[in-house]
Amino acid sequence: MPQQTSQTHPHIPAPKRVSVGGHSLAYDEITPADPQGNVLFLTGLGSNRLGWRLQLPVFGQMYRAMSLDHRDTGDSDPVDADYSTADQADDAAALLRAVNAAPAHIVGISMGGFVGLNLAVRHPELVRSLTLVATSAGGAGHVHPDPAGLEALRPDFTLTPGERARRTYSLMMSPDFVAARPDTLDAIAAGASYRPLTPERYARQFRSTRTHDVTGELAGLKVPTLVLHGNADPLVRYENGQHLAAQIPGAEFVTYEGAGHIPTLERLNDFNREVLAFMGKH
Repeated sequence: MPQQTSQTHPHIPAPKRVSVGGHSLAYDEITPADPQGNVLFLTGLGSNRLGWRLQLPVFGQMYRAMSLDHRDTGDSDPVDADYSTADQADDAAALLRAVNAAPAHIVGISMGGFVGLNLAVRHPELVRSLTLVATSAGGAGHVHPDPAGLEALRPDFTLTPGERARRTYSLMMSPDFVAARPDTLDAIAAGASYRPLTPERYARQFRSTRTHDVTGELAGLKVPTLVLHGNADPLVRYENGQHLAAQIPGAEFVTYEGAGHIPTLERLNDFNREVLAFMGKH
């Protein structure tokens, strides 16, 4: 399988790499002198590891903090066949084992939450805690997007990657936040312009989300779990977070009033503080 070569970018350090099942996965890592544990951040549909650029340095002060490019995205190798969210979870498991970073606190947003849930189901021994952000158990009970969320799932590939990201994130996030923070949209556009997905890769990744269903496994999860969800999320509706918190034994639930699909940015300081506090208990 062809490997996607890394090119120097003036603002983005070259990632670390690990070979997993015949393909190379790319990840960033920040590690303090005396780490208190490991954290793996899993990004969402259409995104890359740079989506965690405002978390990695913060969590990296205390933990060995890593953010992963899923297969077919960013600096990780492209693939030529369909895959599932379970396959992506197995990638994450192989990474944790290969770099001796298990057990790890797993933090997943949206599709990354799908992957994190599958990781906890399939490889519970690797998971120290599970933080689920704006995500869902999938399956027949999944509450589907509202019209703005559906439109966000239809990226316009006639636009530049930066323009496409501005359009998509403006649909997913709170309109008040979008209006107040144009600097955040600038940063999102810059990150999306690095190794942008092709239509074919986006389609494969989107199809992987359709395979996701851990509804029947939630009650059996024994991993400490934190669920965070904006109650104005147009893409993965708030009811999906409520369902996760109700069905996973002992799960904690944080609601972000008025926040959309990206509370990692829309409630940046609250998010970092609350997730660090949760991890500190486990």
